[in-house]
Amino acid sequence: MSWYDWMTLLIMATVTIVQTVRGIRAGGVGLPLFEAVGGVLAAAAATMLSNGVAGAIHSQESTVMFVLFIVFLALAFLVAHWLFAMTALSFQSLDGILSLFCGLVMAWAVAHMFLRIMIGSAEGDAAEAIANSPVAREVFQFRTLNELMRLLFKAKAGPDLGPTEG
Repeated sequence: MSWYDWMTLLIMATVTIVQTVRGIRAGGVGLPLFEAVGGVLAAAAATMLSNGVAGAIHSQESTVMFVLFIVFLALAFLVAHWLFAMTALSFQSLDGILSLFCGLVMAWAVAHMFLRIMIGSAEGDAAEAIANSPVAREVFQFRTLNELMRLLFKAKAGPDLGPTEG
């Protein structure tokens, strides 16, 4: 494992712990839930817009992606606080565990963006090495999630049956 794998794990652990504690102290799962949704939307928006904005201002795409992600994440946090103040969403005794899962979603989004920016700023073999490292490959390509979804869809559809003779 390389330094970026350890950095990815550190980012994920830190964000997950912070979001779990924030959810418990806020008195409801709503704050980490709204922030996690905002974090995923910020990552998607930054990824989608960075190429066009970078071309328009003649800048490096990874730099623009980083700035857009920070700006969108700050806006998402403001909206999350506003929504939580309005709803005070809480599941009482389940707030801790649900905050942990929301923190994990937020951590995955932040780690995904960290790796995407690292790969975008690296060149050639360095970018390939980052993309193929064990932790980065899992976080960046969602391999386990994709395999789990494939397994669930296969279980729902049932076994493949050949044509029946009749």
